[in-house]
Amino acid sequence: MIRLSYLIFLLLFINISLNAQHSIKTHEGVNIGGIGQWIGTQSNDDTKPLLLFLHGGPGFSSRPYSKKFIKHLKNDFIIAQWDQRGTGITAAWGNDSDPISLELMYNDTKDVVDYLLKKFGKDKLYLVGFSWGGFLGHQFAHEYPELLYAYISVSPMIHGSGSDRLTKRILIEKAQNANNFHAIKDLSQISIPYNSWEELYKLRKWTASFSEKKVTNKQFPPSLFRTWSQKWMPLFLEASNMNIAESVPEIRCPIYFFLSDKDLVANYKVTQNYYNKLKASHKHIVWFDQSTHEIPSQEPKKFAMELIKIGQLSL
Repeated sequence: MIRLSYLIFLLLFINISLNAQHSIKTHEGVNIGGIGQWIGTQSNDDTKPLLLFLHGGPGFSSRPYSKKFIKHLKNDFIIAQWDQRGTGITAAWGNDSDPISLELMYNDTKDVVDYLLKKFGKDKLYLVGFSWGGFLGHQFAHEYPELLYAYISVSPMIHGSGSDRLTKRILIEKAQNANNFHAIKDLSQISIPYNSWEELYKLRKWTASFSEKKVTNKQFPPSLFRTWSQKWMPLFLEASNMNIAESVPEIRCPIYFFLSDKDLVANYKVTQNYYNKLKASHKHIVWFDQSTHEIPSQEPKKFAMELIKIGQLSL
């Protein structure tokens, strides 16, 4: 009897061990595109599906704000973040001397996905692309739909130049209605495509001012744009002149758009027009009414809950 009880206990222990769930928290340098790039993963359960978050910018890591939404996702996904080439920890390692190109970024994205799928023994993952990351994500989803359960496009950069022209017109009208002659003068001097980082700075400054609250130079320093532009302006201009509506007319996996009708950075009307024309196996828009452009940090709980809903529908 004692031996039988022991065998039952042993079988139960083995079964529990085989089905045990393990938490994950990794930070590692991975050879992506010939250089070491930072990738981090977190989860309370390593049996859950992978979700890769592509940050915005270019050049702005998601690490400063990602805790806000990761804490709501850790029970349902293995969340992966990646500091892209030239960004954050990857940039701090100082091992990239090559000019940053769209082709490099596209190839890096594929390499990161391949690495994560192999590391965790998965066939597919969820891809979330925010702003500039949305630009990269659309291209990836178009080329490799078989690797995705779904693509989630958050405040995406669909046609940067078209978005900025529309936003400029909207802001001039707002400035005229407010008799804000300083804004009218600044905005009227902006040419799109931009001739300088100062023009981009002025449009983003007045976008923030009219969308949210009064913004001072101290809160929105020109030096930030000047420093950023030295590395990123050529890539940004190249991407801004591309129109995803033309290059990616069809996506053969489920696609979800997380949008705000207050977003004038990646103007939501441009994305709506693209959505209406896009051919996809399944497409859906989720609206965020408490956000402007920064949905993941401005409404992190809703952002996470909507991702969980998508995960429940897609598997």
